[in-house]
Amino acid sequence: MKFATFRSALFQIHLWVGLVLGVLFVAVSLSGSILVYDDKLTDWIAPPPKAVTAGPPVPLTIIGEYARRVVQAEEGGQIQFLPPAEPGETVLVRLSGKHRKVPASLEAPVNLQLYVDPASGVTLDVRRDGRLPVFHWLHQFHGSLQLGREFGHPVVGWLGVGMVLLGLTGIVLWWPKRGQWKYAFLVRRTATGLRFHRELHAAAGIWMFVGFMAVSFSGVAITFPQTMRAIVSASTPAPVPVVQLVAGARRLGPDHAVLIAKKAMPGRALRSVTMPAKADEPLTAAVASRFGTTATVSIHPNTGAVIAVRDVANNGGGDSFMALQRPMHDGQGNLGPIWEFLVFLSGLVPLLFVITGTIMWLKKRKRGIAMSTMTDDVAPAD
Repeated sequence: MKFATFRSALFQIHLWVGLVLGVLFVAVSLSGSILVYDDKLTDWIAPPPKAVTAGPPVPLTIIGEYARRVVQAEEGGQIQFLPPAEPGETVLVRLSGKHRKVPASLEAPVNLQLYVDPASGVTLDVRRDGRLPVFHWLHQFHGSLQLGREFGHPVVGWLGVGMVLLGLTGIVLWWPKRGQWKYAFLVRRTATGLRFHRELHAAAGIWMFVGFMAVSFSGVAITFPQTMRAIVSASTPAPVPVVQLVAGARRLGPDHAVLIAKKAMPGRALRSVTMPAKADEPLTAAVASRFGTTATVSIHPNTGAVIAVRDVANNGGGDSFMALQRPMHDGQGNLGPIWEFLVFLSGLVPLLFVITGTIMWLKKRKRGIAMSTMTDDVAPAD
């Protein structure tokens, strides 16, 4: 097969995938761009309360009891503690389960987030899920187009496959001819009409290629984790173990779990402690790991024995590769503000691609130019 024939076939794939699915690509990508900064926007629109009392911290066990009393939470629901990351911050308490007393505006949610003063144990604020309603909706839309997890989640995953395909075909179509490399990364001042839109389309694509491909590919990996783990030989997450309870023994509290986790993984910053709803499930403590991810220590609820330590980000190979996908996709973790901004930009470029690509298609149709014809081969005027 001649390269010209191969290139023409790639062009048709690139063109029709972009035209047919362009609106969906833009919708998913733009929502993802907004979500890159959803935490910062939430803190700006509705700042979390600050600690108001000086002194040593109250034990997490007491903070949990106070928090349950504030919302009159029924016993048996899961409770999670997130200690302050910086001085002056509150302890974040997440309650899952039924609650008898919540602010009327929260409409009796299943999940509540309480901001607790660490030195006094006083609850300073109660919120639903920790997100503003608009960001809660955007998360659901970005992950499933509001079509439900079973149907919408795979649809979004296949849209990610489509964007990867656009990127791969785009790099081939962009590849400049001999002597044209100096023009391949910019939009010339003299470019107008078709040439302007093609050069803008190509320049944006090549400058954002790495970010666009990384975010698109990681989105596919997150949507289809089992398939991706099989490809990269990553281990499958172990199910939550059921422990054999000790008859008559008391259940350990979150403060015990903190001490055990610090001993099991010394030098790691504590991220959270979770007390499960079921008595025969282990307590879990999450500590900092690579890429801004967390490692998990599972602890026997009666004896305090460490049942398992899972730190996939430091396992190397396929496990580390899979652990990297989430922070790579959403720009969070410790990959830095530059990557975070690149992820934000990568969600904007599909809109530019769709606009410039559609304009080129319409102009060529109007002028009767073959769709696969390079605009450099035609007059630059409209």
